[in-house]
Amino acid sequence: MKLKIAILGTRGIPNYYGGFEHISEYVSAGLVKKGHSVTVYNSHNHPYEADTWNGVNIVHCYDPEYLIGTAGQFAYDFNCLMDARKRKFDVVLLMGYTSSSVWGHLYPPNSVIITNMDGLEWKRSKYSKPVQQFLKYAEKLAVKHSQYYISDSRVIRSYLKDKYEVDSRYIPYGADLFSDQEREQFDKSEVLKEDYFLLMARMEPENNIETILEGFNNSSSKKALWFWAIPVTALANS
Repeated sequence: MKLKIAILGTRGIPNYYGGFEHISEYVSAGLVKKGHSVTVYNSHNHPYEADTWNGVNIVHCYDPEYLIGTAGQFAYDFNCLMDARKRKFDVVLLMGYTSSSVWGHLYPPNSVIITNMDGLEWKRSKYSKPVQQFLKYAEKLAVKHSQYYISDSRVIRSYLKDKYEVDSRYIPYGADLFSDQEREQFDKSEVLKEDYFLLMARMEPENNIETILEGFNNSSSKKALWFWAIPVTALANS
């Protein structure tokens, strides 16, 4: 059965930003290979300007975040939803709920709504108390207006079950694995000469970068530590 699927809630593909964009890139292309029709919504100022990518349809919607900051995310999600309502998708996959669930009553009425519930956004210390309260409300709306739910960790899955009695589907983040043939191209002794630790993370309090660096400094390891910290502002301007 061929489905008409839309993916909303990201800045767009190909990925120039972060996790949800990375997932959307892989999932959309994979679904196209399985014979489905897939549309991904991109911000109008995304670097990729074409209308298709690897068989995936791209819809460019106006995103005023660059003008008005975070509030622009709500306008961008609204614009994407208004367009999606006109296209008669069988399935709408929402990546996160922070700025979309407030428009829950406007979700395409004849589409199956699936929401990737992300993390416990309202627990993040970078947000003020009023913002944390709003995020709790947005989470509640996302549960109310969705038919199916995705958790990318077992902790989130357990939380949704306990809090909302929601039986979400646990789908962890994936990775490209080396095949046996690819592994045979490397000599293990040569690879070990370049053995080191790598820390790659956004500059967010929840990533515990200071704790990790302190732990490494207090360890007896003789390996080198490469640290690539990506400022959130740099990602937003990518």
